[in-house]
Parts: sequence; C-alpha cells; structure tokens
Amino acid sequence: MVMVMLGINEGANSSVCVYDGGRIRFAVQEERVARKKEFIGFPHEALAFTLAHCGLTPKDIEAVCLSNLASPTVTRSAFLADYDDNLKSLGDLIGAGEGRAAAKRLFRRLPAPLRLTLRRARYGGMNQSIEEALAAHGLAGLPVNRFSHHSNHAASAYFAMRRDPDERHLVLTLDGGGDDTCATVHLAEGGRMTLIARTPFGHSLGQIYGRVTHLMGMTPHEHEYKLMGMAPYADPKYVAPALDILRGYLDLDPDDPLLFKRKIPEETGFIGRRLLRDFRRVRFDSLAGAVQAFAEELMVKWVRAAIARTGVTNVVAGGGVFMNVRANKAIAELPEIEFFDVLPSCGDETLPFGSVWQAAFAADPAANETIALDDVYLGPEAATRLDAARQAFAGRLSFDRQDDANGRIADLLAEGAVVARCAGRMEFGARALGNRSVLADPANERVVTRINKMIKKRDFWMPFAPAMTAAAAETYLRLPPSVPRPRLSPYMMHSFDTTDRRDDLFAGTHPYDGTARAQIVHPDTASDFHAVIARFGEITGRPVVLNSSFNLHGFPIVMDAMDACQVMCETEIEHLFIDDIHVTKKP
Repeated sequence: MVMVMLGINEGANSSVCVYDGGRIRFAVQEERVARKKEFIGFPHEALAFTLAHCGLTPKDIEAVCLSNLASPTVTRSAFLADYDDNLKSLGDLIGAGEGRAAAKRLFRRLPAPLRLTLRRARYGGMNQSIEEALAAHGLAGLPVNRFSHHSNHAASAYFAMRRDPDERHLVLTLDGGGDDTCATVHLAEGGRMTLIARTPFGHSLGQIYGRVTHLMGMTPHEHEYKLMGMAPYADPKYVAPALDILRGYLDLDPDDPLLFKRKIPEETGFIGRRLLRDFRRVRFDSLAGAVQAFAEELMVKWVRAAIARTGVTNVVAGGGVFMNVRANKAIAELPEIEFFDVLPSCGDETLPFGSVWQAAFAADPAANETIALDDVYLGPEAATRLDAARQAFAGRLSFDRQDDANGRIADLLAEGAVVARCAGRMEFGARALGNRSVLADPANERVVTRINKMIKKRDFWMPFAPAMTAAAAETYLRLPPSVPRPRLSPYMMHSFDTTDRRDDLFAGTHPYDGTARAQIVHPDTASDFHAVIARFGEITGRPVVLNSSFNLHGFPIVMDAMDACQVMCETEIEHLFIDDIHVTKKP
C-alpha cells in the first residue's frame, strides 16, 4: 500500500513536504509562498498552497508528521528579541532593585524547559495549538506522528545521502538546538538508526556561532555565512588571541569526546554579556576568523573522535551548522574518511523529510529499499501564475517564446549579458541550483559589480559561486577522495580548492583564497541547466557559469513567473527566461 503523508516543520524556516511511495514528491518553504524570508512559525500559507497545488484532500492523507517532540511557539520577532536581550543583564530586564543579582543567578539555574516557558511569557509566540492549526486546513483527526528534532536531522541526512542502503554509516547532527539537544551521533544500517551520543542544548557550538553573528551586528540564524565568507581575510596573528578565548568556552567532553561540553558557567545560549566583555576591542574580521577557525577545529576533532570510536568511515551529516561549507571542506579532506556527504539545505527546513521517512520506515521496514532523495527540484513549476504575470506586466514586459531557450541563454552569457532563469520546478532550500538563478560569465572580473548593482546588493567581501558540468569538475576543482562519485556535489554543500584554471571561474570563487562553493551539474537531474552550461562551454571553451540566487536583497528566492517578473521590474535585470520564454523590458 502506498502511503501519502504530510511532513511539516512548524519551527524555524518552516516548510511542508509530501511523501508518496518512498519519495518526497513536493516540498516548499513558507518563506517562498508568504514572501517572508526565514519565516518562523506554523507554515499556514505553504500548507494551503501544497494541498491545492498537489490536489490533496484529507481523505488522501494517511498521516501528518511533525518535526519536533515539542512544537516551538516562538515567532521570528521574539526569536530576534531574545538575542537583543541576551546582551543585557537580566536585572535590567526585570527592573532595578535589590533582587537583581539574585534573580539573574536564579534564572540561570532553572531547568531549560522552565526557562523556555518564562521566555515565552515575556516574548509571546504562537497562541494557536498544532491541533487548531491543522484543523484550519481541514486536517483535524488525522494521525499525527512526532519524532525528535535531531532524529529528524539524522534521518534526513541518512536516507538522503547514504552511500548504500545496506552499508553502515556514521550520522552526525549539529545545530543551535532543538528538543533540548544540539548535537547527536548515530550509527545507521539497513534503515535503522541507533543513537550513541547526544549533547544537551546548553553546550551548543551553533549557539556560539549565532551569538557571535549577532554581536557583529548581523542577523542570527541567517547571516552566519557572512562571517564564514569574511574569515579568510583575517590576519592569523590577530585571530589567534580571539580563538584562544573561544577555546575557553566549549570543547569536547574529556570523559566522552562524542559530546560537546561547555567550559564556562552559563549555557551557550546565554553568552551575550560574556561576548561583549571578551571581544569589546577585537576587530570584526579577526572575530569572524576566530569563530570560523573555532568551528572548524572543534568539528574536525568531533568527527575524528566519532570515527575512532566506531570504526565507521562512511559519514553523512545534517543540522544547520553543516551549512558551513568551509567546515565541510575541512572534514572532507580528513584522510580517515572514506565517504562524506551533507544533506542539501540541512537546516530545519529539511526536518520534514526525516519525519516522513522515519514514519514510513516504522510502518514498513521494507521502505528502506525505496526511500531516497533523487534531487531537490521539488517545488512548483516556473509557469505557475504565468498567465497572471503576462496580464499584470503586459505594459512593462515583452514575452517572446524561443525555439532553443537553452542555446539563447548561452549565447547571451557568452556576449557578456547577465541572465535570470526561472525554469522548471523550484529548488527546495537555501541554494539556487539553476532553476531560480541569476547567471553570468565567471571569467568576467567586472560581472560581480554589475550583478550587485543590478540586483544582489551583496556585501563586498562575499563570494559568488560557480556551476559547471560534471565533465569539467576535475579541470577546475581539487576533489577530495571522500566526496561522492559519480554524483559530485550537486547541491553546493561542499567547498573546494581550485586548480590553475581558476581564472575561468574567477568571479565564482572566493576573492581571497580562490576556493569555490561549486555546484556540479548532472544531466540526469538538471538537463536544461546542464544544456545551458554545455552550450556555453562550446562557445567559450569554459563549461562553467556564475550562479547566484534570483532574489532581491533581503527577500526570498523567487517562486514562479509572477515573482520573477516582479523582481525584474524592480531591478536592472535585462534578460529573464521563464522556461522557454524570453522576457525583456519594453522601451
């Protein structure tokens, strides 16, 4: 019997997926539908869109699978307010009085669930229960499965990225925290996962990275990648003292090195005041370099300890900290690792994948042979709302169908144009992988400035990324043996050193160290995008393009034709392709 289940992430970067017969058939994030970047909360609009788009009624759905044992109730505004208040003393928040210091000490000694309850009382949150939220969509009465936050991270990574269903894998998860956990180590084989280590929330490397991000004036849970991008510019001489301070915050547990253990009195979610004191006079680039070096150093030690304990050299990983591709690079280059891969967009948005896969396996262990992730082109088609877009923008845009859209895109790129592409099904997750992308010739050194002026407004130190054909990967990249073959890096979850041909992709590499967060494009999963790059290679001798997400700065990636046309009209983009339709601006 084929099971149809809904997976729902009801927390940070909330999302919905549809499971059907071993595969994720459809998935979309709330931010794309609601147009609210990094949305936190129940995904009402994404759920309504999914049910309508897939033609599902409650009678079609066997169960709902949630992403947490205890559903988060915090909103995004409350989440960010917590970071702001963490830089203040608790006494300042409670008010002046003799009990200020005592209240502060008492609060830190309270159990984590009670502290969470008190925080919610201060900040507010979602007042609607999960039952009420499901009922609003006609889903009342359906069976609801709950699995722990980190078991969902682990299952997502394991079932999606494993080398073989019957081989033994080491499954690592690492994030800021969920269900009072911030890291786990599992052993998995034949679809069964066994937990061998769990680090409680108060010892979180992800929290430290997020709190440092906030200290530097950036948005936590969103801009950590900017620190990662800034880190290579830092002078090691000035990084070293800051790194030594961070080493005094957290390390592996000397009694069990599969666990993280803080070395400071307060939990890692309460270090705002400590950071202010310790890094008041540390330069921004030195601090970015230090926290990145700290993360890489600690993650490498942890991975090595897990391999040494288990003897397992097939490693897969999930959880938001593994979005850090520089840390992934350091792990992939470890000589003791035979196989290493990371779940695409491994933050909380992919938790529903793990929840439906766990439910499917629990219902029928034979599902282990069919559960897989074929690709992440799981969203709506680009042509969704195309007729409405034609009508809405008829006075501003021209729509011209092309006999060979892929060839025309390649020609324009070779002529030096910047081209936006909204084609096929939308990618799920944080990375644009050709179907909702802005493309350009990466050998053109001036193209970064042009793209930033046109649309991206990206921070000056941040790199763009290249997309290349699989056949060209070894020409441009130094590939560690552990990175899976033949499906090399299709999801931009790895970073690589480049070869002496790096000038061909100059604008798609990190300006300081020449590394590349490369997408390697395979014709079986992205045939049209592969055709564009291959044709560009035939024209130029360089089968690689610059690939950046198609969105306005600070807004989600476009979802469909309507979003794409809107962004085109608000920017200086001159060429947009919606499937085989070339969209240009009218004079």
